[in-house]
Amino acid sequence: MEYITNKAYRNEDVYFDGSHYIGCSFTNCTIHIQSLRFNYDRCTFPGSSFKLSPNLSMLQNVYSLLPSALTSQTA
Repeated sequence: MEYITNKAYRNEDVYFDGSHYIGCSFTNCTIHIQSLRFNYDRCTFPGSSFKLSPNLSMLQNVYSLLPSALTSQTA
């Protein structure tokens, strides 16, 4: 798994799969999740949303744990 530390993303599409983000900021980004092969720690997500792959029905059960779960839509 690739470790990405202290990187600032702004207005980007970011694909989380295969990476571990530490101390990153995601401002007005769309976070795409297609598998459970990702992790994040001490990251911020102001104005960002998460898009989940429709093939991940099991991920729907943990969707409420994501920071923007109340305001975003599934893909």
